[in-house]
Amino acid sequence: PRRRSKQRPNPASTGRRLKRNVRVGGRRTTIVLEAYVWDCIDSMLDRKGVSLDTFCADVDDTRLHSSMASSARLVVLAYFRLLEQINSPPFVDPELQRLGREGALRAPAAARPLVPLLQLALRRFAQDEARVE
Repeated sequence: PRRRSKQRPNPASTGRRLKRNVRVGGRRTTIVLEAYVWDCIDSMLDRKGVSLDTFCADVDDTRLHSSMASSARLVVLAYFRLLEQINSPPFVDPELQRLGREGALRAPAAARPLVPLLQLALRRFAQDEARVE
């Protein structure tokens, strides 16, 4: 007989939805998102030093048609896609790859992007929202 693990699953992997209270436009509201989305938002805001209330106010000011929860998801998606694009080189040099595999080349520590990614993500979301009209 197999024993069941007593470890509880990671809430982010279960698709469980979590509620958080925020202040938007001077009023308190609740946003319900999947735990994984909240983890992504926390990571993004920690990187940028932005509060959850400020982020939600920016999203609320930007959205036209989408719900607050959907808008937050789309901004987070745009943010991490932009981050991935910035951290991906536009070309691959086979010689540099070979040197890296052989241990002869050390990559510098990743620099924090100087690009205002959160503002770019909000702008991309706003452009998408405007296209719906």
